[in-house]
Amino acid sequence: MTTPLFPEVERYIRNTDMLNKHKGNQAQLYRILGQGNTRSKEFEMAPAPIERKMELVGFKLLENDPKIPMPVRSEIDRTRRELDKEIAALKNRETQRTLANQTLRTLEGETSGYKDNLFFAGRLILVNDKAGMNWSWCLTQHYPIISKIPPDYDYLVKSYHEAEKQLQELILPAEKFDFCLNIAWLLAREFSKSDNVLIVDVANMYKIAGQQEKFWAAPKKGNFEDLPEAAFIANVINWRRSQNKGKTEFDFSQATVHQALQKNAKVFYMPTNAEGTQSRPVCYMKKRT
Repeated sequence: MTTPLFPEVERYIRNTDMLNKHKGNQAQLYRILGQGNTRSKEFEMAPAPIERKMELVGFKLLENDPKIPMPVRSEIDRTRRELDKEIAALKNRETQRTLANQTLRTLEGETSGYKDNLFFAGRLILVNDKAGMNWSWCLTQHYPIISKIPPDYDYLVKSYHEAEKQLQELILPAEKFDFCLNIAWLLAREFSKSDNVLIVDVANMYKIAGQQEKFWAAPKKGNFEDLPEAAFIANVINWRRSQNKGKTEFDFSQATVHQALQKNAKVFYMPTNAEGTQSRPVCYMKKRT
């Protein structure tokens, strides 16, 4: 049996029957107890210790309870101090690098490293926010497969394997993607003023064109799969690398500096090296005649 993270708090929650008395707060209470799911919606694991600490120190029902026993209050205060230290440490770039390096070293059999100021493993890039609190496994640094991963070594390692699994499921055979890509381009062309079609519009239309056969057999909401943005770029990468001579030829126009940097820029980032650490903004996609 594992040692409780908050023995006094967990005992108090159970002994006072808080789960039944405060049904509107059950989700938060379950997360404090280590049940439920981590904040990341793309893979299933129990809340990480740092997530549980954040839930506990932010739980006002305990904070404002005048009847709370002193051992419980002391445990909450101690947890708050520990959390403050963890959050402060995670803001340090060197702490973030250490966590990333530790994660990559564990991924045996995968080509991994640090290039262009980015950590990579296999086909994926490991990205974190400035605070070091949210991590993602992405295609290039722009398109997450799994996001909002807590800054926890075990979670980063396990989410990598899940991201690779999900990525493989997203990739279609090149000839099938070629067919879907043509449909997506033709749909986007209908809303374009010229044959230079915005690649972001093609990517949006791919969310329709790339649906599974069950949707086309019975087009209804229950059969519609919400494809992530990474599904399009993953297939474009695989399609461009394929040797299928029958595939449709498109020209991808690199975006100008103005197009790439303007507010609400409508560009897509294509990888330019094998690791995906370098990318270039692409604006238009034109079918060759």
